[in-house]
Amino acid sequence: MDTALAFLVSMVLGVGGYFAGSAKVIEQGSRALVERFGRYQRTLDPGLNFVIPFIDSLVVETVRERTTDIKKQQVITSDGLNITVDVIVYWQIVDLARAYYAVENLEDSLANLVLTEVRAQFGQVNLADTFSRIDDLSRTLLERMDEVTVTWGIKVQRVNIQSIERPPEIDQAIEREKQAESERRAALLRAEGERDAAIAESEGRKRAAIAEAEGIVQAMQLVSAAMQNNETNNREALQRVVQFLLAQRYVDANQKISESPNSKVIFMDPRAMNEALGELMREEEPTPHAAGPRSMPPPSMPSGGQNGNGEGPAA
Repeated sequence: MDTALAFLVSMVLGVGGYFAGSAKVIEQGSRALVERFGRYQRTLDPGLNFVIPFIDSLVVETVRERTTDIKKQQVITSDGLNITVDVIVYWQIVDLARAYYAVENLEDSLANLVLTEVRAQFGQVNLADTFSRIDDLSRTLLERMDEVTVTWGIKVQRVNIQSIERPPEIDQAIEREKQAESERRAALLRAEGERDAAIAESEGRKRAAIAEAEGIVQAMQLVSAAMQNNETNNREALQRVVQFLLAQRYVDANQKISESPNSKVIFMDPRAMNEALGELMREEEPTPHAAGPRSMPPPSMPSGGQNGNGEGPAA
């Protein structure tokens, strides 16, 4: 009886130990490979799974997205300049069996592949386009890596170019070029502004001169008409008006000359100017007629009444 009980207990313990050894729990976000005598059998999903103890072995691997930070790499652009590129890759295992059996040392292989593609892609662009085409280069790198890693059982989610470092002398040359371009644009804008200001000033002076000349012409015409239509006793008042206009023009002309930086002062004798004006006014006055009536010339004799001397007949 004791022997049977002991056997039963041993059987229960053996079965319990077997089930305890065969039960395997796979955590969420991971997968497990089952190998039996060194040969792949199946892939275990997250949860409770059973394997044969001492016969089956497990290889547990995460399938969550992970990153591989590629060390900074010097590459040569298409115009022969060296730059340093820093790249980070986001990838994920989608087929654990392929990722484990198809390639050895997956992360090192992925890093070498990224470095190769980075050199190839940056070698096709010049230095000026590297910064403006970062998005295009990242997209091209992702497409190229997808073509290769599809047989590795992984999926490259993103390829980010974190930084591009240029040699200091190149940065200095680019900075000098930008400064020169800014100075050139400023000079062009300044020259255009001065040109527009000069044109506007010249146009304003032209219009002012035209308006002033037209006003003087109209004033002189009015004065001339008044001098011709008014009586003689008003000539002195009109003469004073003309003198005033001429004097005003003289003062304005001297003021404009004095405003010029290279001006010269011109002195005129107002007395001489008034005398010249009086002479001009006297020349325009009509010659007065004689007080008596103009004598009429004697009538001519008819040709038949002349004598041989050409004289008329005696009275």
